[in-house]
Amino acid sequence: MLDFHELAQDGEELEQLVREVALALGYRAKWSGRGADGGRDLLLEESGDALLGAKTRNWVVSCKHMAHAKDGVGRSVNGEDVGSVGGIVDAVAQHDADGFLLVCSTQPSSSLVSRLESIERNKGVPTHVWDGVELERMLTTPRGWAVAQRFFPVSAEASGWKIFATNEPNRFIGITQGFYIRIANRHGRALGFQLGSITDRLDRVASIELPVGHEIRPRGVFYDDKHGGFVWYFDYLYGARGWQREEIEPPIDENRLLRHLGTGGVTYDDGQFDDFEITFREVNRGSDAYDADHYRYYEGVPNYV
Repeated sequence: MLDFHELAQDGEELEQLVREVALALGYRAKWSGRGADGGRDLLLEESGDALLGAKTRNWVVSCKHMAHAKDGVGRSVNGEDVGSVGGIVDAVAQHDADGFLLVCSTQPSSSLVSRLESIERNKGVPTHVWDGVELERMLTTPRGWAVAQRFFPVSAEASGWKIFATNEPNRFIGITQGFYIRIANRHGRALGFQLGSITDRLDRVASIELPVGHEIRPRGVFYDDKHGGFVWYFDYLYGARGWQREEIEPPIDENRLLRHLGTGGVTYDDGQFDDFEITFREVNRGSDAYDADHYRYYEGVPNYV
């Protein structure tokens, strides 16, 4: 699990996190000008459905970071933290927005949920909540994971496995050793017994000596539980490490790399055979748009994984 205690107690990092994850998920996000009290509001633009005229909605975002409260135990966000009904409605009107979005690192209290529902029902102002669980769900996606690694350098990179279910019974998201991996099998069988085998393969990848500036990133793995084998999808990244272009060794020969990995010809201790599909990508690590786990790298993984 991501640890929201890694975010600074003053709440500014939570605001920055919400802005970055909103941008990663395709929303437009910006700060308002600072008011008389020196504060600023985060505004989020939600694009409308093109089939319905692409009419947008704008949200005023209120971020509340209560994970550090009560000596680190955390507490729910209550009505006093957010303000009165009139204050919420006025804030929406002030920014010519359509709705109010509460984002919190813990969860809202039941009384606050009731207040927000009342505002939507009686004042005609849409309200919504992203609590800590919802934030983690958004962050543990191909689009959000790079943001998670930036804001949660400890818990996002923690050893061991974190497994997240998807809406498909045979598809999962696995996070381990700093990797974000799509995992699937044929018939939705229990995943637990496969993790040791998958870890063995990742350890073998880690043991391969690569030139400086080169790395192998796993994107997906499919377990064929009928024939007893794994199909892996890897990216081989190589390229400049700074703003100045520099000499970078060419990627390791693909056939040699496949021999190291054991594709199609090596039976592991678990009796399974493996096949590996590798995509070679030249990258510029000095670019501010570069991220080793950018969501576009997962677009080449087959839909059944």
